[in-house]
Amino acid sequence: MGHAFEIDPEIPDALSLEIAHALLLREVFPEQPLKYMPPTKHMTGDIFRGHQMNAYFNLVGMLTGQGIQLLGMMTEALHTPFLMDRFLSIRNAQYAFGTARHLADSFRLEPDGPIVRRANLVMDKAIELLEHLSDVGLFDGIAEGAFADVKRPRTGGKGAAGVHVKSPDYYNPIFGALGAR
Repeated sequence: MGHAFEIDPEIPDALSLEIAHALLLREVFPEQPLKYMPPTKHMTGDIFRGHQMNAYFNLVGMLTGQGIQLLGMMTEALHTPFLMDRFLSIRNAQYAFGTARHLADSFRLEPDGPIVRRANLVMDKAIELLEHLSDVGLFDGIAEGAFADVKRPRTGGKGAAGVHVKSPDYYNPIFGALGAR
């Protein structure tokens, strides 16, 4: 399972909203190693803002018990990160992980507070989406843009030209090995 730090940092209470999403995912999948991905969607090229966003990302990852924490690079959206960029990202994560190591032990949510309300809203919307997909089917849901407003027609879309019908004499030994399990 994966989750990305995707909340627009310009909206009010963005950090609380991100905590709500990360905690919700952790609660829904308590035993899964969650891959938590950095806020690359909102990187602008401002390296100082990017480094600050990555610090918040690292804090949320520590607070919410994400299993696999990818590291954000402050120069994301500018160039392939230099070695020093990577070093600073590691230091950023080490600082957050060290200073917030036991923060979750004292963190308590108000049952009617904004973080719980946001998590409930997201869960309600997810249930609505799943019910809709149950009615229309997965492929029609994809065609209508049910996932992140990305629409892919049932009979086309990116990569459709590279899809071919298998020849009747096609053989792949992996299929047999996987089927035996």
